[in-house]
Amino acid sequence: MSDFKQILQDRLVKGGVDPSSLSGILKTLSKLLSSNPDIDPVAANKRLHYLGWHEVEVDYHILQLALACLELENGPPPNFLDGDHRRRQAQRLREVEIAPIALNDI
Repeated sequence: MSDFKQILQDRLVKGGVDPSSLSGILKTLSKLLSSNPDIDPVAANKRLHYLGWHEVEVDYHILQLALACLELENGPPPNFLDGDHRRRQAQRLREVEIAPIALNDI
């Protein structure tokens, strides 16, 4: 286990999380950060509470530790601003066909 993961687990337990719930909370945090690595703590807490993790309160530091653990396990998140992503997006947009609309159809 990495030092980051151990520190993250210690902080969560110190914050009142039941140690038997750690694996589920870490999995939820992983999914949350995978979908939005730049999420702020307020939004993350709302999402965690919505999903049933009412005992969890994350702050900026916990999110950064969780993100570091995620990056150590899976590599850095993809950069969606790179040219390859834009090229694929442009290709998808070209594939969409829009039929002309008659003025009397509006």
